[in-house]
Amino acid sequence: MTFLMAAAIQALALMLVAQSATDPGDALIDALVWGTDVTIVKPEMYTPPLRAEVEQYIRRADAYRAKRSTPPDAELKMVQVAQVRYERRLAAASGDVNAAALAAAYVDRLRPCYEWEGFHDCPEHEARFADEYQAAHPSGPFSPYLPLLAAHRWLCTAEAFEYEGKPTDAERSRRLYEERLTIARASTVLLIRTAAERLAARGRCFVSR
Repeated sequence: MTFLMAAAIQALALMLVAQSATDPGDALIDALVWGTDVTIVKPEMYTPPLRAEVEQYIRRADAYRAKRSTPPDAELKMVQVAQVRYERRLAAASGDVNAAALAAAYVDRLRPCYEWEGFHDCPEHEARFADEYQAAHPSGPFSPYLPLLAAHRWLCTAEAFEYEGKPTDAERSRRLYEERLTIARASTVLLIRTAAERLAARGRCFVSR
């Protein structure tokens, strides 16, 4: 895939997410799992207890400053953008003083795809890594957030397997999605719990058009 084609696909995906996230719950999910522009999240749309957590998340996302140098190669710049977006949403999900450094280390080990191309490989890779990281760091600063992220990525994986005509793999992925979602829905963090409830209600990787 050429750089221009990949850039166009990524831009289109982000545009659709931003345009479709008119439901406050969808806007919240998309900010948390995609790292979209937090300006799509309107704190005034939420009840006071949730609003306070949303505002904290936005402040942490706005305050995040990546330490990655900008590469000269155009395609590598797309990789860097994906890495920084991933770091930002991890760091914003926690108020821990070490969250930024841990987020960068997480992304370095993960090596996320900068675009998925509609197949299962990339979301499954992210889902598995989130599960493995959670198992290795059950009390870490990302532990409330990762069940939500893993649930979403397993859901995306299941949809991709369905697209690829692999029902057994799709069923397995949906089962993992449901297990992770159950954990997220029981979270002590209202922000995570609210996003998980909305994800359960919509039941889709992307917002339906």
